[in-house]
Amino acid sequence: MRLKNWKNLFFCILLASSGGSCCCIRVDAAESTNTLNLAQQKLETTQTPAQTKEPENTQKQNDPPPLESQPSNLPTSDSKEQLLNTPEINQSQRLERLMQLLRSPKRPPKSDRELGLRVRLLPLEQQPPPPKEQPVVKFKPIGYLQAHVGYFETSNIFSSHDSPIEDGLIFSGLTLASAYFPLGSKTYLNGSINGNLIRYINQSQYDYNQVRFNLNIYQQLSRRMYGEISWSNQQLFYANNSDRLDSFKAGDRFLNENSLQLSLGRRDPLTPRLTLDSFYEFSVNFSDPQSRNRIINSFWVSLNYYLQKPLQVGIDYQMNLSDFTQRDREDQFYRLFGHLNYRISDTTNMNVQAGVSLGSSTDENIDFDGWFFSINYNFQLGRF
Repeated sequence: MRLKNWKNLFFCILLASSGGSCCCIRVDAAESTNTLNLAQQKLETTQTPAQTKEPENTQKQNDPPPLESQPSNLPTSDSKEQLLNTPEINQSQRLERLMQLLRSPKRPPKSDRELGLRVRLLPLEQQPPPPKEQPVVKFKPIGYLQAHVGYFETSNIFSSHDSPIEDGLIFSGLTLASAYFPLGSKTYLNGSINGNLIRYINQSQYDYNQVRFNLNIYQQLSRRMYGEISWSNQQLFYANNSDRLDSFKAGDRFLNENSLQLSLGRRDPLTPRLTLDSFYEFSVNFSDPQSRNRIINSFWVSLNYYLQKPLQVGIDYQMNLSDFTQRDREDQFYRLFGHLNYRISDTTNMNVQAGVSLGSSTDENIDFDGWFFSINYNFQLGRF
């Protein structure tokens, strides 16, 4: 009788122990599932999508080189791109890869059968904090040095009404520019120095060199709109001696011009790959000689399509209205052209433009009609 009682007690203990183990297994599985779901929810909630002056009378051989139809703004770094939003071409692919990672099966908890031990996943609030890693200090450059080389050709290089001349310009130079320094949450300061060598293909007697200084204050007005106040100074120097003894020598300066500009720009995304850029600038130019003093109103609009992330094509319209303050002359200048921008790498890019120039002037010797083509290659030499 005693033996039967002991057997019954033994079986009761055994059944109770088995039930407890099953209960623990179920609890462990539930904790693991809850932990994985919570981690997945946190990963999903933390992944959010990432978010451009113008070309006076036809000149005699010993006069300064005419500047009317030449590219007044030689290639510089497209530094505003770092402050404006550009389309994220492969955003959907990145999100798809992320979702695939989150949906991949998780390994079940491991167990050591020989020791009879089970490894349990602790809830997030019970897990030990991850080891603190020392933050990696990223290098933030305060400036950069960039080189550029380009070619510009037009059917009317001197904007002549009576005898237009087709010719081209080869220009090369260096740009030393600062980064955009924040003055406030949406205000930045930027400056640069440019040096360029400008050489004619056929009219070599007009070759000249250029030095340009720029200082800009950039203000973000909204998510899509910005304003800028700028000062620039450009100086042009003869590159060659004149054939005549009483004329200029190489290195003589023939233009010193200061310019104050107020500009507004805007970028509007029309589709994930299509954007519309618009730009207006009011400029007051003070020159030596004073015959170049003028007020310029410029308007530019560009429709851009991003074929791929490094490749952009578009069509542009530009209008300049110039009023010379020291003489009776007003110019109306227009350009319609297409462009292709290709970013070869993070430090190298190429730009191609081709189109037509149109316009008129109260000076009867000036005519802006003609075609033009340009290709520019820019590459960064270093940051500091």
